[in-house]
Amino acid sequence: MSAAPSGSLPPLTDEERAIFANAVRQARMLQRTLGPLCEVAIHDFRDLDHSLVHLEGSLTGRKLGAPITNIVVKAWRQQGDAVADLVGYPSSTPGGKSLKSSTSFLRRADGRVIGAFCMNVDLSDLLHFQAVLHPLLHVDPLERDVSETFAACTGDTSLAILEAAIRRAGKHPSLMNREEKKDFIRILDEEGAFLIKGVVQHVAKEMQVSIYTVYNYMRQLKK
Repeated sequence: MSAAPSGSLPPLTDEERAIFANAVRQARMLQRTLGPLCEVAIHDFRDLDHSLVHLEGSLTGRKLGAPITNIVVKAWRQQGDAVADLVGYPSSTPGGKSLKSSTSFLRRADGRVIGAFCMNVDLSDLLHFQAVLHPLLHVDPLERDVSETFAACTGDTSLAILEAAIRRAGKHPSLMNREEKKDFIRILDEEGAFLIKGVVQHVAKEMQVSIYTVYNYMRQLKK
């Protein structure tokens, strides 16, 4: 798969010219959509030493006529025309920028690989931002089951407390037996449910018992 020497390249066929022209249009659209964090390079495999024939963006500092990259040429050398596209692999610039790269191989209708469409995205600022955000987004593992509800009315708070208690109990109160319902009242008490006005009515409805039964369970709990 060695490239032909510069100056003695076979001419492109009409089909190949159309493939490269379409790749150029796509490169322009993609780079302009993603902006300065994106670079798109198009390589012509007729001359691997000078394969870069079109470049949108300037992340890597390359110029037209630059050679093919080691990762791309290795994949093509090992797999030939059956080579699969390379998606989302890490790379870096000589200046130390961290990139996320993808390469799609350009093929003729007969399946022969004639070039590559390569996209690089600069992750450097995003990785720095991630490092800044990580401490802020970190949640203590002991508190991950806690979810605060900013209620508009007491009914919202009552509902949130009931849902939290049901999650803890692992069973809906309407399906509980007598002892499980008593334990559910204990869980609700620990959640602070009975400090909220009107919550007993909500509890009774969910448990499918009378409010007097709920009060009875509460009295037994206090004893």
